[in-house]
Amino acid sequence: MRIAVDARQVFRAQPRGIGKTLIDLYAKLAERRPDWTFTMLHQQDEAVPRLAAIANLSRARIDFAGLSRLGLWEQAVLPVAALAARADVLHSPANTGPRRSGVPVVVNIHDLIPLDMAPDAAETRDWLRRVKLVAGRARHILTGSEYTKARLVEALGVPADKVTVNYWAPDQAVRRVEDPELLDAARGRYGLAPGEPYAFGFGAADARKNTAGLVRAYARLPDGLRREFRLLLVGIQPEALPGFRELAAGLGLGDRALFHGYMPEADIPALLSGAAVLGFPSRSEGFGLPILDAFVCGAPVLTGNRTSLPEVAGDAAVLIDPDDADALADGLRRVLSDESLRRDLRARGFARIKHFTWERTADTVAGVFERVAGGRAR
Repeated sequence: MRIAVDARQVFRAQPRGIGKTLIDLYAKLAERRPDWTFTMLHQQDEAVPRLAAIANLSRARIDFAGLSRLGLWEQAVLPVAALAARADVLHSPANTGPRRSGVPVVVNIHDLIPLDMAPDAAETRDWLRRVKLVAGRARHILTGSEYTKARLVEALGVPADKVTVNYWAPDQAVRRVEDPELLDAARGRYGLAPGEPYAFGFGAADARKNTAGLVRAYARLPDGLRREFRLLLVGIQPEALPGFRELAAGLGLGDRALFHGYMPEADIPALLSGAAVLGFPSRSEGFGLPILDAFVCGAPVLTGNRTSLPEVAGDAAVLIDPDDADALADGLRRVLSDESLRRDLRARGFARIKHFTWERTADTVAGVFERVAGGRAR
């Protein structure tokens, strides 16, 4: 069978989010379906060493001036390139896809977050119109959680049997780090002392991620806990860093709260492995990949009790209402003050992560491609 892929998120500088998961997915798909061929169609010409050595996976860069305007690459070039590749299925993995295609389209719709956060906004209505169009014309839809599937059925009116839930798996570059020297080297790069305990989080300007709520919760901890555990937040957009530092200063946190921008992906395993807790109090997620990465690294998890997060975390995290300041502060206090709770969460996380594998993810995607291709497969 021949699969064409909209791989723009893969072949770009510093792929993140869906780009990283697609690399893991297609490396595993190509391994588990060695008689299939995969053509990665893209615009930017970045190297992806992990995919370069795969015999049944090729790449085709298609770009010239003006293609990004009015969605011409996706709406015109992509479906034509899929036909030229004699594909049986075109995979559009990033919430959007061509409105017309001679090759059956499978689209990933990862979430309906704008509907959760700003349902009445004009931009949300315009975005929803486009997503409805793609969902209606796609042959099948993949999504990452039962929560999101239910939202797709409700909000877009698509039949439930047109949507397949396919859980993601942890980043294959993430592993537990136990070497004290590696852990301390990572601490030092972010302003922590050797062996210093800390609470950890991935910060963002987006209010949905609730970074300010986590900072305020930390400020409400007893003085003794703040003296014992610093707060380290990384990955914050440069333009948002001054605002979070100002917030922390206004709360009297001084140097107890550390804020950093972009970090190398290679630092994530050590930072998670050394953390006393991952604070992930998001208000809305279509899945929640940082939870899985934390489980791999043995970091206890504190996360929201909404949307897909309880489905991913199961019984392996402390769940709180992200908009309840008291609950967030109390949850953080509970985890940081109770070593036995942290040990229990760590053990539960190691058990929980066994349910999320790339073999399962790849096989689910392959099964959808087979059903969609039907008699077309060659």
